[in-house]
Amino acid sequence: MNKKKFWAIIEKTVDNDTEMMYSNLLEEISKLTQKDSSIFRAYITGYMEIVNDTIWVDMACKLINGYVSDDTGLYFTLWLISRGETVLLKALNDPDTLSELPEIPFGNADFEALMAVGFDEEDETEDMESMENIDEKIMEEITPAIKFKNGEKYGKYKSFEEAMADIPNVLPKLIKGLNQNSLTGKIIFKILEYGATAHNRSVMRSAA
Repeated sequence: MNKKKFWAIIEKTVDNDTEMMYSNLLEEISKLTQKDSSIFRAYITGYMEIVNDTIWVDMACKLINGYVSDDTGLYFTLWLISRGETVLLKALNDPDTLSELPEIPFGNADFEALMAVGFDEEDETEDMESMENIDEKIMEEITPAIKFKNGEKYGKYKSFEEAMADIPNVLPKLIKGLNQNSLTGKIIFKILEYGATAHNRSVMRSAA
């Protein structure tokens, strides 16, 4: 298992229906050795650690899902990884490129189950020291290709609230798609338009 094979499996199984993609991934993982399966999961973890909490991803999550928190931001990051290497890298450099996706599941862009792919809690034969070395090598391998917008993972904002207020300037194309897309998209647009807080899952439910 290497980075090229990891992304080949992701892109072979990619589906707008995450439940279907999860099923497809399990089928592909079943063809791998236990070691390769563990390494596949290590790639997911590696990208997750680099990408999660990135302010640009948080902005996209807030706009697409209507809210962002520690958990929802993580699940959105996993969804972003599941879209493939090209989509992920472009989005980190310019999150507004997500507007180029043929379909965006406004209000439901998350893939929590991706964390479980390749995990086998019954397997006790894995050399933990060996996996730690693999984790380090994976981080060294994938980090150079990550280019954040303006070269900043967190931007130069003084606060999270200041960053969220800058969404209209950072994501104009996504906003256009959001407002024109669907009822869910229009609800999210109204939430953002009237200045909802970062955590508005309850607002989303009541608005629906």
